[in-house]
Amino acid sequence: MRGHIQQRGATSWRISVYVGRDANGTKRYVQRTVSGTRREAEREVSRVVVEVDEGRHVATAVMTVDQLLDRWLEVKALAVEPSTVASYEWIARTYVRPALGDRKVGSMRPIDLDLPYAELAARGLSTRTVRICHTVLRQSLEQARRWGLIARSPAIDASPPPQRRAEVTPPTPAQVLQLLDAAFAGDPAFGAYLWVLAATGCRRGEACALRWSDIDLERAEVAIRRSISLVAGELREKDTKTHQSRRMAIDEGTVGVLRTHRLRQRELALALGVGVADDAFVFGEPEGGPWRPDVCTNRFGRLRAGLGLERVRLHDLRHFVASVLVDGGVPIGTVSTRLGHSQLSTTLDLYTHAIPATDQRAAAYLGSLLAARQGPLAADRRPR
Repeated sequence: MRGHIQQRGATSWRISVYVGRDANGTKRYVQRTVSGTRREAEREVSRVVVEVDEGRHVATAVMTVDQLLDRWLEVKALAVEPSTVASYEWIARTYVRPALGDRKVGSMRPIDLDLPYAELAARGLSTRTVRICHTVLRQSLEQARRWGLIARSPAIDASPPPQRRAEVTPPTPAQVLQLLDAAFAGDPAFGAYLWVLAATGCRRGEACALRWSDIDLERAEVAIRRSISLVAGELREKDTKTHQSRRMAIDEGTVGVLRTHRLRQRELALALGVGVADDAFVFGEPEGGPWRPDVCTNRFGRLRAGLGLERVRLHDLRHFVASVLVDGGVPIGTVSTRLGHSQLSTTLDLYTHAIPATDQRAAAYLGSLLAARQGPLAADRRPR
């Protein structure tokens, strides 16, 4: 047998199975501790030998999860947005490293992931947060497989909590109008910002990134090309979430709101002795920088609290747009394009509940077939 068994206690055994030599010529082994009888330890050795023969273990230098995360994040930073990398770094630092950082990557098994997931859930973490932890581990371990550090990722067989999508509950038109009235009364510029969100369905960062060169008031069109995000306390201008620009039509009322907003913006700049460039931010500071998305969210929070609408979020204006358009019979493809979803299925998954029943013809046809059924039920329905 290519394995070795060493007794560590009355019912504890240390098994070691030879894998091969790594790139430096060092011998590598799969080592595990087994509790039980010697026969159970022998069975475990036999099982690991089979795994080695199947190529599920590779002879590589020992690497911990901490070290893997460091290397993976360096590579990940070349492929995704800085805000995404910052989110992964925070998740790794806060939850993954404390639980698994000192574990050897080559000895990880699915149960070694499932137990921390269960512990995090027991601590009250949301399903979404636990699943992000799984995303970090799944992607980093898959990268380790590509690098040849492991033969198979244990995350493949792990069991993170299932994602249960909550049904979207958008604000009513009356609530949106109430919010807009209060916003315009308190600060017309912020009122114009909320109006654009409610009239286009764009994301908060996309509205913050709008420049006057993106808006054609004569043709009543708006081009969504960029987004503003906050990374490590610093504002950054980047692509949209789907890395695709989109153009959408706007109504006469929105054109009027934007004309008034631009005039007010120029008057303020004139009073401050500064100019307004043709490509200035539509929602920006007098110094020229864009509004911060997080500040917009905080302002909206104070606004809704004053109106007793605590359950309405800023992002719900986007849900409002989608729901009323779908309910109004606008083709789902048009709604998806307006929202900037990369796939039509995303729109369908989120807003299927808002699609009105449009299959009356199908229902009538099925009903006609059932009405022609012969038998006791049909006889009971005949007039008497």
